[in-house]
Amino acid sequence: MRASGSVRSEIGNLPALDGLRGVAVLWVILFHAFVLRKDLGDPWIGIAASSTWLGPVIGSGYLGVDLFFLLSGFLLALPWFVHAIRGQPPPSAREFYARRARRILPAYYAQLVLLFAVVLPLLRGLDYWRSDLYVYVYNLVTHATFLHNTTPLSSGSMQVNGALWTLAVEVQFYLLVPLVAPLVVRWPGRALAVSFALAIAWRLATDDGLGPLVAFEIALGRPWGWTEGVVRYLLLHQLPSYCGHFVLGMVLGGAWLSWREGEHSRVARRALDAGLVLALALLYWAIAIDGRVAGSLAWAIPPLCLGFLLWRAALGGRAARILASGPLAFAGRVSYSAYLLHLPMLFLWNRGAATLAPWLSLPLYLAAVFSLSWLSWRFIERPFLRRGSARSGPRVPMNDEMPLANRP
Repeated sequence: MRASGSVRSEIGNLPALDGLRGVAVLWVILFHAFVLRKDLGDPWIGIAASSTWLGPVIGSGYLGVDLFFLLSGFLLALPWFVHAIRGQPPPSAREFYARRARRILPAYYAQLVLLFAVVLPLLRGLDYWRSDLYVYVYNLVTHATFLHNTTPLSSGSMQVNGALWTLAVEVQFYLLVPLVAPLVVRWPGRALAVSFALAIAWRLATDDGLGPLVAFEIALGRPWGWTEGVVRYLLLHQLPSYCGHFVLGMVLGGAWLSWREGEHSRVARRALDAGLVLALALLYWAIAIDGRVAGSLAWAIPPLCLGFLLWRAALGGRAARILASGPLAFAGRVSYSAYLLHLPMLFLWNRGAATLAPWLSLPLYLAAVFSLSWLSWRFIERPFLRRGSARSGPRVPMNDEMPLANRP
């Protein structure tokens, strides 16, 4: 039977990465709760904020997006590495795009319906669209076509679901995977160096370069008064800034395959455990102590550390077994829907649940998010994946690739 090109059919299941996905989505959700409930007297947020170690960790929850991007690169490139090892032609780009569409579009469009038809009316009134019809129509069109990260008018998703900008970045990456993956397979070291060089150059250019592009965006936004700072912030969060993340994930996928096929001594495995401790310590130092010592390159420290954690989790072991079962694995399975829904739900929760006992509010919010996310996974995501599996044959996976990623 012809290989489907999906991760599960080519590699098998990687349950530890479900748990790692759960870590990423919980990190993002708690970060948003930390920011948006800090002034509401939430006792849980107060405890976190007063902690010398927990506060900085939760306050850096936007790095969950970095982890999502790394996971996307890691998993989506694996079929290309496997085909190269077996001497087979590269996976079909058409089938890759079809799987990506089945994976992300149904839940995403269902979320857009909820956002425009339910959440915005509840937050701004039933006739919210009359206040600025053009802006809402523009947002609807750009979000439906994954172009909402192209201007400040839509990149914030109407200040209700700002996490969605990462969906646009992910889709742009998906479009490039069939072109980039063969290059990464053939020249992994060069591809990694070029991707980080491009990311560094783009990030530096967003500080004081890209003059024509900045001027164009400012002119486009003159009716809304977009400042140069707003435009440069928008440009900073485009795909070129994260190409190092994606390609690092892809290279780590190839390195994982090579390690898995080899024989390794106990000393080498002990060295991996020592590296895990070192990566965790360096990550904490970067986000909580003094990561600024790296200057303009400080952004590169977390993805490198998280990349090693991802690679180590994929190799298995005690920590991987913890990730592969229990609450983290459940959170990972429903992470895509949880990512899509948690911010609108948080705005609604903050407005409507003020009468709840303070100690109950945040736990009940988390329970509501994951309950609704499970319903979305069970009745929207999974049926479409099953339908695609039935068309493509029994080897097409039900849960093969990373959903999203995004910096809230």
